[in-house]
Amino acid sequence: MPPTRVVLDCDTANEVDDQFAIAHALGLPEGALDVRGVVSVHNTTAHGPGSRDMYQEEAERVVGLCGGGVPCIPGAERPMEHREDLVPSAGLEFLVEEARRGPLTVVATGPATDAASLLLAAPEARENVRVVWLGGFGGKGVYERHKFQELNGRADIAAWRGLFEGRTEMLLVPGWPAPAKVRVRAAPFAGELRALGRPVASYLAEILERWVIEYGGDVDPEGDKILWDIACVAAVADPEAVTVRRTALPTLDAAGSHDYSQTGREVGMVSDLDEGRVISGLMDALGRLPGGA
Repeated sequence: MPPTRVVLDCDTANEVDDQFAIAHALGLPEGALDVRGVVSVHNTTAHGPGSRDMYQEEAERVVGLCGGGVPCIPGAERPMEHREDLVPSAGLEFLVEEARRGPLTVVATGPATDAASLLLAAPEARENVRVVWLGGFGGKGVYERHKFQELNGRADIAAWRGLFEGRTEMLLVPGWPAPAKVRVRAAPFAGELRALGRPVASYLAEILERWVIEYGGDVDPEGDKILWDIACVAAVADPEAVTVRRTALPTLDAAGSHDYSQTGREVGMVSDLDEGRVISGLMDALGRLPGGA
């Protein structure tokens, strides 16, 4: 079987987990994934109207530390205004071109703007596209507990609705309960990263420690960090690391409220994962990336 063709669509530098996901994907064994490129999508909710350009710069930095070899392309700089309002960008043109060439998995770890725009821009290629998106909720109970904490969806609710109502294949990776298990202790994990002797791993250690210092006091006083986005890479590259079940998607209104009494199409959803296996896969991938000073 040829490797899965993948485009990573990231809001890199929103937190630090996109950086880990990019390095994870680029360090996998040859033949696991064919990473075609990294597209940077906005998150105006987190960092305002200049967020896309900020994330593009960070994506280029991480890919460079991984040895380069894949293009980094700027994607949507703003949310969709409504479900039929695709957001043009160089990243969208790249996604359309790749989708028209053959089967393509879009691993979207930020707002769904680029993924939803792709389905509008190239309807004839929908059968070639699978979207793996870190967003949404693992059921009604999870929604009621965490509905104001889901940031990827709320950064572009119109795209969220468009993705849910689209007809392309989709694997939903809701933050709770599965990716929330991929939790590391920042200080000792940073030490393990530096011990790999890889520039990108040392950089990941640096931004992990910085994140905990700047935000950890308010978010988690114990210094833990959830590496949400690597769950999406694991779901594509190592399917046995995750548990997937079919689930009917709820109906969403324009404010992002979920109605579980009126459901739509069924998609695959990651309901659980082996966090030890996921983190081990990450470390193995980082160890394959270029060494040196």
